[in-house]
Amino acid sequence: MLFTALQQYDSAQIQAELIGYLTELGLDESILNTTLRGDITIGSLTNGLTERLIAKAAEEDRRRFREKQSEGIARAQKAGVAIGRPTRKQDKRFHKVRDMYLAQEVTGQEAARLLGVAPSTFYRWLRQEGEAK
Repeated sequence: MLFTALQQYDSAQIQAELIGYLTELGLDESILNTTLRGDITIGSLTNGLTERLIAKAAEEDRRRFREKQSEGIARAQKAGVAIGRPTRKQDKRFHKVRDMYLAQEVTGQEAARLLGVAPSTFYRWLRQEGEAK
């Protein structure tokens, strides 16, 4: 994730780093203002190149991270490890509320509210029981 952090650098920060590096080397920072062609200076060329390298490295870093993550998930699934949020178990009142729903005493929304679950969960429980709409 180093390159992702580096990607937060903007042109001004890169320019400041370049000036600091040139100073360490004992070189005058005005070298960055040397024009190569038209409005392209050594400083702008170096900034652009540095930004591109950081962006490419960050992209590669993210790709490798996703690849490792996928491999880890595949290994965990192969080992039988449960992945993701566990499914909600049926409430012990489900059968009573289901009977009310089937007798059309309550709607699916009301039945879900009585059980304290989302309507999709209530309908999934109905499908699992073979009582789907």
